[in-house]
Formats: sequence, C-alpha cells, structure tokens
Amino acid sequence: MLLKPLLQSAEAGIADASSQLDRSAAQVTRLAGAFSAAESAATVNISAEARGAASAQDGETHGDLEGAIVDTRIAKYAFIANLRTLQTGDELAKELNKLGQKR
Repeated sequence: MLLKPLLQSAEAGIADASSQLDRSAAQVTRLAGAFSAAESAATVNISAEARGAASAQDGETHGDLEGAIVDTRIAKYAFIANLRTLQTGDELAKELNKLGQKR
C-alpha cells in the first residue's frame, strides 16, 4: 500500500526534526550561557590587541547563536510539517477503511 511508506517517511522526519531541535536548543543554551557569563564578569583592564581579538570572536559567537536560533525554528517547522503529514495519512487510512467497509 502506498500509505505505509508515506507514514514511515513522516515518522522518520519527526524523529530527525526532534533530534535537530534538541541539538540546536542545546547550542542556544550553551551560547546564551557564554553571553551571560561574559556580562557578569568583573571589570578588568584589557590591552588593545585583546580587545581586537575579542571583538572578532564576539561577532562569531553572535553569528553562531543566531544560526542556532534559526536551526531551532527550522527544526520546529520540519517537525510540524511531518506531524501534519502523519495526521493526514491517518485521516486517509480511516477514510479508506470506511470505503472498504461499505462494499
């Protein structure tokens, strides 16, 4: 039956999206923790060379955090899309069963 591969694909998509969501959420948590730790650090004197290196690294961290947030949203929407596919497949199976019983 054509419905079985569709449902298996949706189930695999849900599992993949869930794994991606877990990974990107952990990355967001890790990167956000790095920002809050930096904000609560004591005031120190930093050389010009260190400031330049920190600025370059800070930009990379912001990019990483933004990317992790985007990945989290993508995983969320992939999960929802696969869930809707699974729900539609279930509805289709119920309708096919009804049609089979009427014969």
